Amino acid sequence: MTQHKLLNQSSRNYSKAQVAAKQEAEDAVVTNGTKPIANEIVKSNKLLLKIFNQLRKLNDHFTEGDSISLNTLVFNIYIKSANEQKLLSLDVTDDEYERYLIRLEKINKQINESMKQLCVPLSSRLSLANDMAKVMIEEKKLEQMEKDNQPKEINPLLALLADMDDDD
Repeated sequence: MTQHKLLNQSSRNYSKAQVAAKQEAEDAVVTNGTKPIANEIVKSNKLLLKIFNQLRKLNDHFTEGDSISLNTLVFNIYIKSANEQKLLSLDVTDDEYERYLIRLEKINKQINESMKQLCVPLSSRLSLANDMAKVMIEEKKLEQMEKDNQPKEINPLLALLADMDDDD
C-alpha cells in the first residue's frame, strides 16, 4: 500500500492543475472543516479537557469523526498518569507494585490501540483525497480534449467571402 502524504508535505513536483486538484480534494476530505468534540466526561474534568485540547492542537487533521478515539485516548492517558503516580508512591518490594506494572502495561496497549484508530482514518482520508485528485485531473484533461475536438466556429462573413470566391 502506498503511503499518501499531504500536498504541503510532498516533495514531488506537481503541475498547477494537479496542485489545485489535490488541494481541493484535501480540503474536502482530509480536514473537512470540523474539529473533534470532547464528550461529557472529558468536559467535566479540567485535566482531561486540558489534555484533549493539547492533543487536538497537535494535529490539524483531526475531524469530528475522530472524537471517540481522541476521547478514549485522553481518558487512557489520564488513567495511566494516575496509576504511575500510585506506582511511584509504592515501594518496589510491595506486593501491589507488580500489579500496578501489569495494569500500566495494559493501559499502554489501550493507548496504542486508540492511537491506531486515530491513524487509520487519517491515512484513509489521505488515500481518498489522492484518488479524488486523480479523478479531478482526468476530468479536466477530458474537458480540454473535448474543447480541442470541437469544430472551430466559422465567422459567417468569412464563409460568405469564401462562397463568393468559389462562385467566381
